[in-house]
Amino acid sequence: MRSRSRAALSFLGTLPSRVRGALDVMTQDPVGPANLADKLEDWADRDPERIYILFEKQRITFGEMRDRVRRRAASLASAGVRRGDSVAVMMHNAPELLVNAFAIARLGAVVSLINTNLTHDSLRHAILQTSPRAIVAGRGELPAVREALGAGLAGLSVFWEETRAGHGTEDTSGAREIAALDAEPLPLPDPVVTLGDDLYAYIFTSGTTGLPKAGKITHARAFTAAYGFGRFTLGLGEGDVLYVCLPLFHSSGFLIGAGSTLLTGTTLALARRLSVSRFWDDVCDHEATAFVYIGEVCRYLVNAPPHPRERSHKLTRIVGNGMRPDVWQTFVERFSPGLVHEFYGATEGNVNMTNLFGISGSVGRMPPFPWLDNAFLAKFDRDREVPLRDARGLCIPCKPGEVGELLGRIDPSRVTMRFDGYLGDSATDSKILRDVKAPGDAYFRSGDLLKKDRLGFYYFVDRIGDTFRWKGENVSTNEVADVVMRHPVVELANVYGVAVPRADGRAGMAAILLMPGKHFEPQSFYEHVMGALPSYAAPCFVRLLGEANVTATFKLKKTDLMADGIDPRKTTDLLFYRDDRGRTFELLDERAYDALERGDLKP
Repeated sequence: MRSRSRAALSFLGTLPSRVRGALDVMTQDPVGPANLADKLEDWADRDPERIYILFEKQRITFGEMRDRVRRRAASLASAGVRRGDSVAVMMHNAPELLVNAFAIARLGAVVSLINTNLTHDSLRHAILQTSPRAIVAGRGELPAVREALGAGLAGLSVFWEETRAGHGTEDTSGAREIAALDAEPLPLPDPVVTLGDDLYAYIFTSGTTGLPKAGKITHARAFTAAYGFGRFTLGLGEGDVLYVCLPLFHSSGFLIGAGSTLLTGTTLALARRLSVSRFWDDVCDHEATAFVYIGEVCRYLVNAPPHPRERSHKLTRIVGNGMRPDVWQTFVERFSPGLVHEFYGATEGNVNMTNLFGISGSVGRMPPFPWLDNAFLAKFDRDREVPLRDARGLCIPCKPGEVGELLGRIDPSRVTMRFDGYLGDSATDSKILRDVKAPGDAYFRSGDLLKKDRLGFYYFVDRIGDTFRWKGENVSTNEVADVVMRHPVVELANVYGVAVPRADGRAGMAAILLMPGKHFEPQSFYEHVMGALPSYAAPCFVRLLGEANVTATFKLKKTDLMADGIDPRKTTDLLFYRDDRGRTFELLDERAYDALERGDLKP
């Protein structure tokens, strides 16, 4: 109750900032001068001793950060970086990553934020996709860069930087230490004036279903995110501390975390990575008043044993996306984090909404003004995976409670309704749908299925492609995964459809990672899923994962799992099939698989 009162008082106290944030978002000029790096200069001039970053034992002021960014900009300029160039940055969370990003922006160049989990071909593809002028890598990440690019490093200028408390031993041959350049008396380049529609950053898709694509983030979009989350959603101001343990190469960490704090002059409490065991110590030690989450972080915390400080914090609101319904209420009741501002939006998308009042399960609603609401929920053909059309060839709107694909009207004159797309026209064109509400209009395809209630609040249902059809019924992988992850021994679950010999449609498979020290109990699992799901939706197959092959946002990668299907010869993981007669799951070995192929065994 005390936490709710604290959250309510905080919300009322931040109303002026939230109103200002809403106005800023609505009036953002897509072509006027804009560069978040300029905000660092402003805050350093206004209050140089104000703390900008708390990182492990470091306390970095706005004045100190400005000086480091200026020196780094001089170093990069001496290396040939100019306005419009791309510079790839690959390092784990550390202040140095932001020093590089803001220095690159100061030069009018574009930071390409490389996922530190990428290796080999995926890493080479991500680095070279933006044709960078140079690469700045953490010393610990340098071996992966060298392995991906080859001994010649693809002819690129490569710099390395130590981002750890100690000194690493990784081989740095072929790369120059950028900190050594910082120490040289180099001329300070003048800040470059950039416009709203100039590029600020490349942020990559997670690559769960293929090679990562570079999403284009303009300066105007970066400001909109900072206004929308920093001011409107969170109402950040002096005295606030925003805790971020998500990777800075991800939009939540970089745009919401770093961008919001830089715009509002708020302290950024940065963690090197998520540590469930240290999470509440960090939140309490840094006196965080808010944090940025993704749903899997919240689930990890719910599944963790009690922590002595998990309710001793000063949190009044949190912001993020992907919190599952089965986690939401438990998380709020156990940790009392204040208002949960779940939001909906994609890095490259043009439909964004926020759950401003913490309504359980909702991703928010669009503004109650037609000229600000560009969302359209279209009835969806799950078999062909396209929106349904009427006799005129236009898309059909969903009624309250109906599930459809969320589309966003594209309006190049408004920052919040633009679609800048990806690097590469084909990837961008595939996300645009025309003739939606009127002939000739254009909408962004979100690829997400949502539903809306009579009050206009939206609820996420599933990703398109994450549904499959079995026994003549449509099955939502998210709904099945929610049930599977409520089983007491399951740590992670990835549900998808697999082809079965001599059967139409696709049967459900649950690839699961067990909690440490736990064992798979076939009968218990059978009773759990069959007791909560109709027979057609309950998994027909189970795969026990030896390790979690996850993205940086803790999502299990599906591509390889789906390619393996149910063939035990393609994996060393144990596979099981559902035995309804025995009310259990049986081992799917080569003999059982051969029986499936002959039709002697049917799921």
